Amino acid sequence: MMAVLALALGVAAALLWCGPSAEPGWHRRLEPVPVAVEPVGAPARRRLVLAVPAAGIVVLGAVGVSWGIAAAVVTACLLVLGGTAAWVVHGQLREHREQRRADEVARACAVLAGELRVGKVPGDALTTAAEDHPLLASAAAVHRSGGDSLAVLERAADRPGAGGLRPVVEAWRLCQRTGASMTDALDRVSAALRADREVQRVVRAELAAARATGRLMAVLPLVGLALGYAIGGDPISFLLSSWVGQLCLLGGVLLACGGVLWSERLAS
Repeated sequence: MMAVLALALGVAAALLWCGPSAEPGWHRRLEPVPVAVEPVGAPARRRLVLAVPAAGIVVLGAVGVSWGIAAAVVTACLLVLGGTAAWVVHGQLREHREQRRADEVARACAVLAGELRVGKVPGDALTTAAEDHPLLASAAAVHRSGGDSLAVLERAADRPGAGGLRPVVEAWRLCQRTGASMTDALDRVSAALRADREVQRVVRAELAAARATGRLMAVLPLVGLALGYAIGGDPISFLLSSWVGQLCLLGGVLLACGGVLWSERLAS
C-alpha cells in the first residue's frame, strides 16, 4: 500500500512539473503580443487543478485493486471451505446409506436361512423374506412371474453396500447344481455376514476419534483468531490488508481443508 501511495504522489508531482514550456519558439516572437496577458501563476494553477484529480483517481484505483484482491482471496477461501464441507457431508451420507443397506442384507439373509430351516422351498422363502426387506422385492416378483430371480439378486449385489448378496447368489446356484441343502449354506453365509457387520462396527467406532480429531484441528485456526483479538490484536485486518496476510489466509485454509480431506480419505 505504501508503494502505491508513493507511485500516486510521483504521478502528481510529474503532472505538476511537466507541461508546455514557458519560453515560446522563434516563430512565436514574430507574432504580435496579445493585449490580454495571462497572469504568471495561471499555468501552475492549471496544472495543479489537473494533477489533483489525476492523483485521486490513481489512489482510488490502487485502493480498489487492493480491495478487489482481498475479495478474491476471501471468495477463494469460502469456495474451498464450502467444497470441503460438502465433500465431507456427502461422504458421510453415502457411508450411512451403504451401512444401512449392508445391515439390511445381513438381516434378509438371516430371514432366508430361517425360512429354509422351517422347511420352506427357496422360492417361497424368498417371497416371505421380501415382505419385510424391500431389497429382495424385485427378485421375489421375478420369481413369481417365472423368471430368473438369481440374476436379479446378482444385479442388486452391484449396488453400494449390497455386496453381501453375492455369496447368497453363489451358494444358491451351487446348491441348485449339486443338490445340496441350502439351509446349511445360507446359515454359514448369514453367520459370515453378521461377523463382518460386527467388525465394521468396531472399525467405525475406532475411527470416530481420529475423524473427530482431524475436524477439530481444522477448527483450531478460528480459536487462534479469537485469541488474537483477546490480546488486543487485529488479525482479520492483517489477513486482508496486506499481501503477506492474504497469502497466510489462503495457505492456512488450503492446509486445513487438505488435512480434513486426507484424514477422511484414510478413514474411508
